[in-house]
Amino acid sequence: MKTVSRSRNAATLELHRREAAVMRMLPSEVRAPALLGVFDDDEWIALMLNDIEGVHPGGERGADIHAVLDAIAQLPAAAGLHGALPNLHEELADDFNAWTRLVADGAHETLPPLALTIRDRMIDAAVGASEAVTGEHLVHLDCRADNILIDGSGSAWLIDWPWASVGARWFDGVTYLLDVVMRGELVDVDEYLSHQLFQDLTPEQLDAVLAALAGTFYNNCRQPAPANMPTLRAFQRAEADAAVTWLTRRWA
Repeated sequence: MKTVSRSRNAATLELHRREAAVMRMLPSEVRAPALLGVFDDDEWIALMLNDIEGVHPGGERGADIHAVLDAIAQLPAAAGLHGALPNLHEELADDFNAWTRLVADGAHETLPPLALTIRDRMIDAAVGASEAVTGEHLVHLDCRADNILIDGSGSAWLIDWPWASVGARWFDGVTYLLDVVMRGELVDVDEYLSHQLFQDLTPEQLDAVLAALAGTFYNNCRQPAPANMPTLRAFQRAEADAAVTWLTRRWA
């Protein structure tokens, strides 16, 4: 069960409402816990979900990566969800324009040393990111290890659905591999790009999205941390650095 009160965190209450609406629409083939019921009296909201016995993915050797990519690959075309869910490229358009703000403020001159070595190439590559993520598939939009469970059979389940959108089929896989880089798993994530999930992903699209995510996270972590989320900015800095690390390897 997930629950929060308005007085504790009004923004999270609205996210829970959005998640409940999304979960009522999810097709049966999606590997997500079933929504069993919702309590909402405008001060408290509680989502009652089918219990998934499992652990978050991880480990030094990437043992769970294929299972996660398999679960993402099962996300269907978003027939019937247009209009009910936002379009991914529209959701990310402002974030993916972050390099413009970083340059305008001069903040691009104060990036970490490794980021400075590929800064100009990232700025150029990120221009194509919004177009790259256009698509017709259901997208989770928050595929990190803490939003995934691996059950006893080794299958992956996607949890926490408030950001669901319609976009490129491969997007969630890219962001999960970025999370793998951030967590320091001892694998070459480019080797997993042979998974069928990425069959329509071009190298240029991957570079564009990674560059745009780096700019997004570097820009976000300049802002004060939201209330009740004191570690968010450090996490975003780590995501940005991971995108730079991956791009540096790709562009070596």
